[in-house]
Amino acid sequence: MVLMYADRIQTARDDQLITIEGYSDEALQPASYNFRLGDEAITSSKREMVDPSRRGLLVIPAGDFALVKTFERVALSTRVAGHIGLRSHYAKRGLDILAGPQIDPGFEGYLVVGLTNLSPRDITIGYKAEFCTVEFYEFNDPVSTPYSREYQGQSGITGPDLEALVESQGMTFGEVIRSLGALSASVNDLSRWVKVMAWAVPLVVTIGFVVIGIVVSVK
Repeated sequence: MVLMYADRIQTARDDQLITIEGYSDEALQPASYNFRLGDEAITSSKREMVDPSRRGLLVIPAGDFALVKTFERVALSTRVAGHIGLRSHYAKRGLDILAGPQIDPGFEGYLVVGLTNLSPRDITIGYKAEFCTVEFYEFNDPVSTPYSREYQGQSGITGPDLEALVESQGMTFGEVIRSLGALSASVNDLSRWVKVMAWAVPLVVTIGFVVIGIVVSVK
């Protein structure tokens, strides 16, 4: 198994070992190809399909999980496998990729990638922005059994994927973070109020004793 460098990726395309529909020369890297954000996405907080091509971007709120479809469609021969990774530009901003690490030989279809925003702020990805990278590996001999499972030929985010997010119960990680933030603010307010009361109550008691003392002395 050998990692393909840029020139070999090009010749592998010519030899139809790799097919990338929507290919861009700018997305080709020294030893990988950067896949771009496509026109389907869903986040765990919205729980409805959005089209990044209409707004020009996708917003992933803090703590949210998102499923996104790539702009490119890929087909691999039985002599090539792919390995998916996140571009460092987004990793440094707090994004994490949760896709299956390998594209099996014989796979064809759009890639659907899981992303989680682990940062405390929203992360945006532009439509057709290069967000993940794929390394291609070539085998000396073709595999005996090419990929043929449920994601073969996938055209985008599937119904079961949508159902899993829409029907999920409880708070998302992002909602937990926001709830904890609100709780922290409430605790801080309560703490300040307790401090005020701790200072005010003894003062009121002291003033009350002084008043009582004055009244008694006058009598």
